[in-house]
Amino acid sequence: MIKREQILEAAFKAFTSGGIKDVKMEDIAASLKISKKTLYDYFSGKKELVVKSLEYKLPQLLDKNARIIKCMPNPLKALVFCAVENIRFWSVFSDKFMEEAKALPELGEYGKYVRREMEIHDNQLLDGCVSEGYLREEESSRLISVFMTNLMKADQLRGQEVFPSDLCFDMVLTILGGLCTQKGRRVLEELKENYS
Repeated sequence: MIKREQILEAAFKAFTSGGIKDVKMEDIAASLKISKKTLYDYFSGKKELVVKSLEYKLPQLLDKNARIIKCMPNPLKALVFCAVENIRFWSVFSDKFMEEAKALPELGEYGKYVRREMEIHDNQLLDGCVSEGYLREEESSRLISVFMTNLMKADQLRGQEVFPSDLCFDMVLTILGGLCTQKGRRVLEELKENYS
């Protein structure tokens, strides 16, 4: 028997890559080898499925970031690994999906909540990096968060199956390298040596 989580996973993948309008309920049912009726046993329609699939997947990213922060006492290392996860997660969202999602107010409200939660994580890490001497104590360090957000929206990253970790890792190290203190650059060099 098909599980609700399997449907949500398949729907998330289909909608984020193909957009909302072009993906039909029968496409999702066919990808799972179930009937369209079975899909409707779980969800009332496409709009509900889109919303529920995002409500299922986005907390997974927030949870992963929270686990990274909790298990890495060094805020700079945690910042690097959270940034890599965020870029990889958002890279699967096609421009088409992002544009069509604007028509669903439920997603907009939920998106605002997720962005606020991500900003809390980012600011916590940035503050830790500055207070522990890894990032220069300047307003420019706050630009990291803006830059990362724009990087995640970059056209060349959009619609990938999943953007490769090694490329994300190198990009994040390059971005942070310019804003780090000497102490911070040593941490980045250590990360590059151990994880590249």
